[in-house]
Amino acid sequence: MLRRIIFTSLAVTLASLFLINFSAQAAPAPIAKGSWLMVPQSKDANGDGFIDGDGGVPKSGALALQPSTTFIGAGNFIAQPNERLIGGALSWYLDAGGFPVQLNACASTGATYVWTISQGQSIIKTTSARALKKKTCKTTVSLPEGQYVFQLTVRSGAARRVLNLNATVLNYLMVALGDSYASGEGNPRNVEAWLSEAGGFTPYWDDDNCNRSSRGAPAQSALALEKASPHYSVTLVDLACSGATVDSGVLGPQRQAGQTSSQIQQLRGLIGERQIDIATISIGGNDTGFGAVLTSCALNNDCPIRRATNGSLSRYPTLQEGVQAELGKLPANFARIAGCLGGKSCSVAEAGAVPPLKMAAGAVILPTMYPDITRSSSGAACSYLTISTADFAWARDTQLLPTPGPGYIFTTTSGQQVTMALTNGTLNSQVGATSALGWSPVSGSWSSSGDSPTGHGVCAGNDSWVFGLTTFQGFTSASFHPNPAGQRAIAQAITGAINAAVTATAGTG
Repeated sequence: MLRRIIFTSLAVTLASLFLINFSAQAAPAPIAKGSWLMVPQSKDANGDGFIDGDGGVPKSGALALQPSTTFIGAGNFIAQPNERLIGGALSWYLDAGGFPVQLNACASTGATYVWTISQGQSIIKTTSARALKKKTCKTTVSLPEGQYVFQLTVRSGAARRVLNLNATVLNYLMVALGDSYASGEGNPRNVEAWLSEAGGFTPYWDDDNCNRSSRGAPAQSALALEKASPHYSVTLVDLACSGATVDSGVLGPQRQAGQTSSQIQQLRGLIGERQIDIATISIGGNDTGFGAVLTSCALNNDCPIRRATNGSLSRYPTLQEGVQAELGKLPANFARIAGCLGGKSCSVAEAGAVPPLKMAAGAVILPTMYPDITRSSSGAACSYLTISTADFAWARDTQLLPTPGPGYIFTTTSGQQVTMALTNGTLNSQVGATSALGWSPVSGSWSSSGDSPTGHGVCAGNDSWVFGLTTFQGFTSASFHPNPAGQRAIAQAITGAINAAVTATAGTG
């Protein structure tokens, strides 16, 4: 009898131990480990350094005769006029009401998890309980910008663990305004096919009328900013248009490029009341006769002292006088643009007085200096086609130097010396002077090419950052514009300026 009692007690004890051990194995202690990130607004699925198209890019063989029919990277959010309207309303990524945030519980251990999102004392959102598995451990929510606490609760049986993450939801609204040096003229998406392969070539632009491309420097900078941190995202609105001037482009319709409203008004239609964080602008080159200078110097000896052969500069006695006169108009024109970017008043050609666009606290406006296209790889002045070294040297010192002297002595082909006053400075000195408006001029776009021992001008061969004369049908407008290397250099300068001016306030976690 005693043996039976002992055996029964032992069996019960062993069974209890088995059940305890089984229970422990079935419900291990939960562990809460989480992180968060802002979902990127732009994708670079093929890793080529450029924002993919709306429909993505071929998975392989993008430049081959038969590219892959499978596309990756679709659904990008680089905004342009009249695009990305869903049901007649702007898409969510231009809506300050919410930006996608990914909450990640994959490093946790347990059966289920829940995220509770709070702001101050208020609970904003609680997600549904989800199984803690590889396929379901990430959750995406849309939240307005601001400070939050993301609370992760992981359960296993009756036990639970809680983790709190402090976070700042931040989206930078970056806008690109201006002319061809910002639009990416000469750099369509398929420019590499033209550079590396023989045969026919049809440029593929993001916007055909403006020759706008995601290979333009501002778009490259936006992608670089996007990739710099997982704790903020970037919305890019790119309105730069080849051929733009202040009055026919930024502050008025550029009708020759099919634009029926100014870039300012196009921007207003896209962003509404949203505040701008970063604005880049390249403007002034066309206002001061960039094309007329090149044409006149290609057709005339001693072009600075000859009348311009075309354009608005032709109404002045000499090319030099015309350039100086137009340079003198830039300060007032820059001030007019400043009025529209968070200033006290704004006026555009098609609508008259309109409310200024809103700028965020700490917003930065980045006017880019124009690069040096005048020097050979040795650093000497170029001689290219029919444009002489004297003409290139004149163009550099009277139009591009950020810190010019009071005058310039031009030596003609006959040896005569002509002293020219630089009363209104140069194009780049005027861009630099916009610091008086509270802007932050991007000088690196000049210094990397203009102050470097190696020149990167039109005659610099493999070191050139600019296209020479392009005669290919449909691509002539690329002439004397930054090539892919040049756009990369300008993008690096803009990115450096953004990094210096903008401090991300994203949280940790």
